[in-house]
Amino acid sequence: MIVDWQASIADADLADWITVAAYLIAAVLTYRAASSARPRSEHRERLFWLASTALLVFLAVNELLDLQTLITTIGKEHARANGWYEERRTYQAIFIAALAAAAIAFGLAVLWLIRRMHSGVKIAVLGFVFIGAFVLGRAASFHHFDEMLGRGPDSFNYGSVQEVFGVAIVGLAAVVYRARKKRRRRR
Repeated sequence: MIVDWQASIADADLADWITVAAYLIAAVLTYRAASSARPRSEHRERLFWLASTALLVFLAVNELLDLQTLITTIGKEHARANGWYEERRTYQAIFIAALAAAAIAFGLAVLWLIRRMHSGVKIAVLGFVFIGAFVLGRAASFHHFDEMLGRGPDSFNYGSVQEVFGVAIVGLAAVVYRARKKRRRRR
């Protein structure tokens, strides 16, 4: 059933390894931000940074294992086995619309939850928006979108730049958040 899929770690190129390194560095930075949060007064911020750490580690692993391709392959085989492969475009559109709606609802919930949090958290959310837009675009698998992301130098195309830019924003936001603790100590 999943004959067409293989973990992309065997085919990882420079862009993949740079992206994985960026995710893991940002994960370390978000973990350090979480550990700098005051346990009682900044509990929600600590949870945000810990959730960010887990998400970044997952995305680093996904970068090498290419799990979205595995899910797509399973979906294709399921569609073929159940006789609705010819209508797959309709189901893809429904899936993407549902995914976009869920992303918007989740985004609005996050914005409400972080409204009173430190600006570093808000900046990190902006970074996750960049990453999410990239992931959502790839999930949609629109040919022209894939074509656009694949442009640029072979070793590091525009898609890789957008993804790493989002990761860098998250990492820098964690540094900004952690720096506020040092400023508090100096006072």
